Formats: sequence, C-alpha cells, structure tokens
Amino acid sequence: MPSFESADIQVKDAIKSPSDAVNQVRPYISEEHFHLEQASIPGSYLGPLDASLPNADKIPLLFQPYTIKDLTMPNRIVVAPMCTYSSKGGFLNNFHLAHYTSYAMHGAGLITIEATGIMPNGRITPGCIGLWSDEHIHKLKEVVDTIHEYRSKVSIQLAHSGRKSSDKAYYSTHEESEHWRDNVVGPSGGADLRWDETLNVPRELSIEEIQEVVKAWGQATARAVKAGVDAVEIHGAHGYLIHSFLSPISNKRTDRYGGSLENRARLLLEVIREVRANLPEDKPLFLRVSASDMVETVVDEPSWDIDQTVQVAKWAKEAGLDVLHVSSGGNSSKQKIVPVHGYQVPFAEKVKKEVPGLQVIAVGIITTGKQAEEILEKEKADLIAIGRAYLQRPTFAIEAARDLNVKAAVAMQYTYGRY
Repeated sequence: MPSFESADIQVKDAIKSPSDAVNQVRPYISEEHFHLEQASIPGSYLGPLDASLPNADKIPLLFQPYTIKDLTMPNRIVVAPMCTYSSKGGFLNNFHLAHYTSYAMHGAGLITIEATGIMPNGRITPGCIGLWSDEHIHKLKEVVDTIHEYRSKVSIQLAHSGRKSSDKAYYSTHEESEHWRDNVVGPSGGADLRWDETLNVPRELSIEEIQEVVKAWGQATARAVKAGVDAVEIHGAHGYLIHSFLSPISNKRTDRYGGSLENRARLLLEVIREVRANLPEDKPLFLRVSASDMVETVVDEPSWDIDQTVQVAKWAKEAGLDVLHVSSGGNSSKQKIVPVHGYQVPFAEKVKKEVPGLQVIAVGIITTGKQAEEILEKEKADLIAIGRAYLQRPTFAIEAARDLNVKAAVAMQYTYGRY
C-alpha cells in the first residue's frame, strides 16, 4: 500500500487494518476539546456597515453592551427559552450542543436554555430536559462550557409544568419510556381544571408537596450553578405550575396558597427566595411571567391580569428578582390572542414604568433589528427576547445588525463568509 502523506502526518508502515490506521494517526490527535480563542465577542459592535449613511457613527442601543450584576452581554438580544423536546431521561445531548452553540457563534447576547424540569413530572413532555439529579450536571456543563468558548452568556429556565405536564412524546418518532399520568399536579385538582381534554386530570398538591417543589427549585439552581450558568430564569408563565397558582382561573384553593393575591403569589415568592439563596449574589435572577390570561373578554370570572402582574413584580423585586421577562397567555384554552408584531410589548412597558429598578425583557413577534431598536429607544423595555425567529434563523443577531447598519462580530471561523 502506498504511504500516506499530509502536512502533518506521514504514515510509513503498511496499513493492514482499520486499527492500524487509527494507531498511526492517534499521536497526532489531541484528546482535548478543540478550542480557538475568539478575538472578538460574537454579537459585539465593530462599527458601521456603511459609514456614509446619516448617523452612521451612532451605536444602536440594541448593540450596546448591557450589564446586570456580573453578567455583561455584548448586545441586548436574548434568545428566549424554546422547548425542542429532544432529550431522553432529562439529559442534554449532541443536538442541544449544536443547537445552542449555533446561537453563540452568531452573536446572541444571552442564550436561555429551554424549560428544564426541576422534577421528573415537572417536564412538559418526556422529551424535555431536566435538572432534578446531579447526574444531569455533566451534560449541561458541556453545553455551557462550549457556549462560553464563544464568549457568549447563558441562562437556564428552571420549570415545573404543573397541570400542563404530559407523559406523551411530542414527536411521533420519540420513544415513550416514562409515564407519570397519575402524578400530574396543580394548585387544584379535577377534570374541569385541565388545560384541555387531551391532558391528564391534575390532582391538588398538598402543603407538604408544595414545600418539596420549592426545595426542588433551589436544588436545581445549585446544580445549574455547578454547571457554570451565568443566570437563572424561573418559569412562571404560560399556564405552568407557578402561573396556575397565580391565576384565580386555575387556583381554587382555600388555604394559604389560594384566594387573595398575596396567597396566590405565595408559591412564586417562596420559589424566588429559595432560588436566590442557591444563586450567587453576583448572578442575576430572571422570572418569566404571563402578564395576562388573555381571557377578559370571554370568561365571566376573575382572571390574572397586568395590574396583578405589576403588584407581584414589586413583591418579586423585594424578594430578590433582577429581571422580569414579560409574556402572556397559556393558562386557559379560551384565551383570545391577536398575534401581531410586538403585541406583548405594552405589558413590558407598563411593568418597566411602574416597577422602578426592575429590568424588563420584551418578547412577542419581534422580528427585525429596527423593531427591537424602536422598543429600546422608547424605553418600553431594557432587553429584547427573540423566540421563533431564532428557530428559523440562528443568525438573527447578525441580520438585526445589518438592519441597523451595524457590523457585528461573528465567530472567527465564519468571518470570511460575512456580508
């Protein structure tokens, strides 16, 4: 067999089997993970694309660095947490590594890892990731470390899905090996309190079980910190456990966790304090909320609304919250939502104006750099979360930069393909 030569490897001995080839090449292969120090932080401002345009020297707010405690983002673009239903046993895998790293390489300011179950039955589906065991830390750390290699920042959304939990696989090809249909829980039980008829009937959590849930949120936070995350987000939106406690539509309790607004907010505030106790003070704490059940025009009973959101946001800030991520809906299948560009921004704006000192994220069909910049310029929010647009276009930050006449950094490996 002829010898094989390259710039780095010369094979002189005859190759008679695949193992011979592996053994000869092995000395030239590092067992360490490949790492290339990035010269610039992807997503950071490098200058105007066209210096001849009016106000070309003005740096858009969207591409100015933003700092919350010890977390400094190269821009104000946040990747919203979006479930991908691609886990087994709660573990992150190669899909998640590629998925989240692609956002880092292309300039996202802060990447939020999707809803992560604090308990096995706190997942939305069996395909959702989890952090209820120390065994989950290693795979999460692999993803976090790789994101950090590209000098991006990463948060994780810790969640309990409550009465919207399903043990049915999201994808038809996904193997169903876990079942908890008899352990779907919520603030109150009964078939009439399901999100819809496709979900299992929830049972009411006992006081003791509520305390176990609070403790589990703290334990998951400690694991996330061990994995190296830069921030933690509590999922309190979209009809999942915390939201279902907040809303009188889903919370029919008569004990200290139901009835008055103070009682309905009790679980959330206990979770915030528990998470804060397990999160270093220099790391910011985020909370995602639905500012409204979006049913005011279709149901004749009290529901969760923006005024209650503002009051609870004030309490949450006092309890240790740094950032409120303002979404809406998800708690009633009767909701009426008109999904137009920026339809949730007014909720964020109201919170920002009425809760001084609390940082606010706007989200909801924000699809261009100019749209995001206008929200910031009018002081309707401090940060911009991008959801489904990022699923379609992982290069969203670079496209937003182009929309604003900005040359933004990308990972060095991609620089020669820019523009």
